[in-house]
Amino acid sequence: MNKWFKFGITNFFTALRAAGIVCLIPVFKIYGGLATALLSAGCFATDFIDGILARKLKSSTFFGSLFDAISDKAFLIVNMILLMSITPLAIVPILAELGIATVQSLKYQKNMNVQSNIFGKVKMWVAGITISLTYLLTDLTFVDYLGADLATKISELGNLKLFGITLAPLVLSEIATLSSYIKEFIDDKKEVLEEEKVTIDEVKNTEELPERKAEEKLESHIANMSLKDMLFDHDFYEKYKDEGNLKLIRSMAKKKK
Repeated sequence: MNKWFKFGITNFFTALRAAGIVCLIPVFKIYGGLATALLSAGCFATDFIDGILARKLKSSTFFGSLFDAISDKAFLIVNMILLMSITPLAIVPILAELGIATVQSLKYQKNMNVQSNIFGKVKMWVAGITISLTYLLTDLTFVDYLGADLATKISELGNLKLFGITLAPLVLSEIATLSSYIKEFIDDKKEVLEEEKVTIDEVKNTEELPERKAEEKLESHIANMSLKDMLFDHDFYEKYKDEGNLKLIRSMAKKKK
């Protein structure tokens, strides 16, 4: 199977998610909670599908990884905006998500690995389920389908308590993810500091700080590669997905021009 065909299939589902995200707010305003829950669940499903395809077809690339990460962030941001229109409690997961984005940004600036860990992956599952359920509970037609007794109990809880319970798993997963990323940042920073324990003379003469060593290693591998190859080549992604990241690749691409 042609590699571009594999790439196209994988990123087609990511593009579907991006298109669905754009439609979330108008769908909620026009059609209500049930339709929005279905759309949100569909967006989440594409995240699962493109991940499976990327692994099965071996079509992972730096472009696909970036496209997927941006789509995931957009999915959460748009949904958080909608949740804020439903309940003020949504501010809690929003603040946690901002904290996660800040830590990831710091890791990116330091050329650290910014891929999602197991906590981040679980958080996306929890977010997909929790957010969809929240939309469903705003739809009176859906609540009525649950039966008179359950519908009455839900209405008696009141919005604050109801959505507090509903959003609790999301908040906990956000806090766990944020904590894990902070720990990763601190641990990686310690490793960098240990690697930088060289004499002043060595630094002046060789300039072989860890970041420079990484640049030299990467530069030797991409001497004859174009930016297109760096972004869309699967083998290149597999080799450097855990080091260097897009910031370093971008700086190398600029040097080649």
